[in-house]
Amino acid sequence: MGTIVQIFFKNYADALLSFSAEKISDFYQTPLAIYSDKGIQIVTKMPEVIAFWKEGVKPYKDMGIYKTTPYIVSEEQLSENTFAAKVRWANYDKIGKQIAEETNFYILSQQQALKISGLIIMGK
Repeated sequence: MGTIVQIFFKNYADALLSFSAEKISDFYQTPLAIYSDKGIQIVTKMPEVIAFWKEGVKPYKDMGIYKTTPYIVSEEQLSENTFAAKVRWANYDKIGKQIAEETNFYILSQQQALKISGLIIMGK
Protein backbone atom coordinates (compact mmCIF):
# COMPACT_ATOMS: atom_id res chain seq x y z
CA MET A 1 0.00 0.00 0.00
CA GLY A 2 2.65 2.59 1.00
CA THR A 3 3.15 5.31 3.55
CA ILE A 4 0.84 8.30 3.89
CA VAL A 5 3.46 10.35 2.00
CA GLN A 6 3.73 7.83 -0.86
CA ILE A 7 -0.05 7.70 -1.20
CA PHE A 8 -0.22 11.50 -1.15
CA PHE A 9 2.27 11.85 -4.01
CA LYS A 10 0.59 9.13 -6.08
CA ASN A 11 -2.69 11.05 -5.79
CA TYR A 12 -0.87 14.34 -6.45
CA ALA A 13 0.62 12.81 -9.62
CA ASP A 14 -2.90 11.98 -10.81
CA ALA A 15 -3.94 15.59 -10.21
CA LEU A 16 -0.88 16.88 -12.09
CA LEU A 17 -1.80 14.72 -15.09
CA SER A 18 -5.29 16.25 -15.14
CA PHE A 19 -3.62 19.58 -16.05
CA SER A 20 -6.38 21.20 -13.96
CA ALA A 21 -5.06 24.07 -11.85
CA GLU A 22 -7.99 23.64 -9.47
CA LYS A 23 -7.39 19.90 -8.92
CA ILE A 24 -3.66 20.44 -8.44
CA SER A 25 -4.26 23.33 -6.03
CA ASP A 26 -6.39 21.05 -3.83
CA PHE A 27 -3.08 19.48 -2.73
CA TYR A 28 -1.78 22.81 -1.36
CA GLN A 29 -2.57 24.93 1.64
CA THR A 30 -1.93 28.57 2.39
CA PRO A 31 0.18 30.11 3.61
CA LEU A 32 2.60 28.35 1.28
CA ALA A 33 6.35 29.02 1.21
CA ILE A 34 8.15 28.48 -2.11
CA TYR A 35 11.95 28.55 -2.16
CA SER A 36 13.91 28.79 -5.40
CA ASP A 37 16.90 30.53 -6.94
CA LYS A 38 14.52 33.45 -7.53
CA GLY A 39 14.09 33.87 -3.76
CA ILE A 40 11.42 33.02 -1.24
CA GLN A 41 7.80 33.54 -2.13
CA ILE A 42 5.04 33.39 0.46
CA VAL A 43 1.63 32.67 -1.05
CA THR A 44 -1.20 33.67 1.26
CA LYS A 45 -4.33 33.10 -0.83
CA MET A 46 -5.56 30.03 -2.66
CA PRO A 47 -6.46 32.01 -5.84
CA GLU A 48 -2.71 32.75 -6.11
CA VAL A 49 -1.92 29.02 -6.02
CA ILE A 50 -4.54 28.38 -8.72
CA ALA A 51 -3.16 31.23 -10.86
CA PHE A 52 0.36 29.81 -10.47
CA TRP A 53 -0.78 26.38 -11.68
CA LYS A 54 -2.83 27.80 -14.57
CA GLU A 55 0.50 28.97 -15.97
CA GLY A 56 2.54 26.14 -14.46
CA VAL A 57 0.77 23.33 -16.33
CA LYS A 58 1.42 24.87 -19.76
CA PRO A 59 5.07 23.74 -20.20
CA TYR A 60 4.22 20.22 -19.01
CA LYS A 61 1.29 20.04 -21.41
CA ASP A 62 3.47 21.38 -24.24
CA MET A 63 6.09 18.67 -23.54
CA GLY A 64 3.40 16.05 -24.10
CA ILE A 65 3.66 14.51 -20.64
CA TYR A 66 1.30 11.57 -20.50
CA LYS A 67 2.52 9.89 -17.30
CA THR A 68 4.49 11.03 -14.28
CA THR A 69 5.94 8.85 -11.58
CA PRO A 70 6.94 10.22 -8.19
CA TYR A 71 9.90 8.44 -6.61
CA ILE A 72 10.23 9.22 -2.93
CA VAL A 73 13.98 9.74 -2.47
CA SER A 74 13.55 10.42 1.24
CA GLU A 75 10.78 11.13 3.69
CA GLU A 76 10.75 12.01 7.34
CA GLN A 77 8.00 12.68 9.82
CA LEU A 78 9.16 15.84 11.58
CA SER A 79 6.30 16.06 14.07
CA GLU A 80 2.86 14.60 14.59
CA ASN A 81 1.45 16.59 11.63
CA THR A 82 4.49 17.62 9.57
CA PHE A 83 6.46 15.63 7.02
CA ALA A 84 9.39 16.42 4.73
CA ALA A 85 9.93 14.59 1.45
CA LYS A 86 12.42 14.72 -1.39
CA VAL A 87 10.68 13.56 -4.56
CA ARG A 88 12.14 12.78 -7.97
CA TRP A 89 9.59 13.06 -10.75
CA ALA A 90 10.05 11.06 -13.95
CA ASN A 91 7.85 12.31 -16.78
CA TYR A 92 6.95 10.16 -19.80
CA ASP A 93 5.31 10.69 -23.17
CA LYS A 94 2.50 8.62 -24.65
CA ILE A 95 4.85 5.89 -25.93
CA GLY A 96 6.54 5.55 -22.53
CA LYS A 97 9.76 7.43 -23.31
CA GLN A 98 11.08 9.48 -20.40
CA ILE A 99 11.12 13.09 -21.58
CA ALA A 100 11.82 15.01 -18.38
CA GLU A 101 12.91 14.61 -14.79
CA GLU A 102 12.97 16.94 -11.81
CA THR A 103 13.50 16.69 -8.08
CA ASN A 104 11.97 18.91 -5.40
CA PHE A 105 11.64 19.00 -1.63
CA TYR A 106 8.21 19.28 -0.05
CA ILE A 107 6.94 20.16 3.40
CA LEU A 108 3.60 18.48 4.03
CA SER A 109 1.27 19.52 6.83
CA GLN A 110 -1.72 17.64 8.07
CA GLN A 111 -4.69 19.41 9.60
CA GLN A 112 -7.77 17.69 8.17
CA ALA A 113 -5.78 16.24 5.25
CA LEU A 114 -2.17 16.17 4.12
CA LYS A 115 -1.31 19.28 2.04
CA ILE A 116 1.81 20.90 0.62
CA SER A 117 2.74 23.89 2.81
CA GLY A 118 6.32 24.34 1.61
CA LEU A 119 8.15 23.69 -1.64
CA ILE A 120 11.86 23.90 -2.43
CA ILE A 121 12.43 23.96 -6.18
CA MET A 122 15.84 22.55 -6.99
CA GLY A 123 17.94 24.08 -9.73
CA LYS A 124 18.56 20.71 -11.37
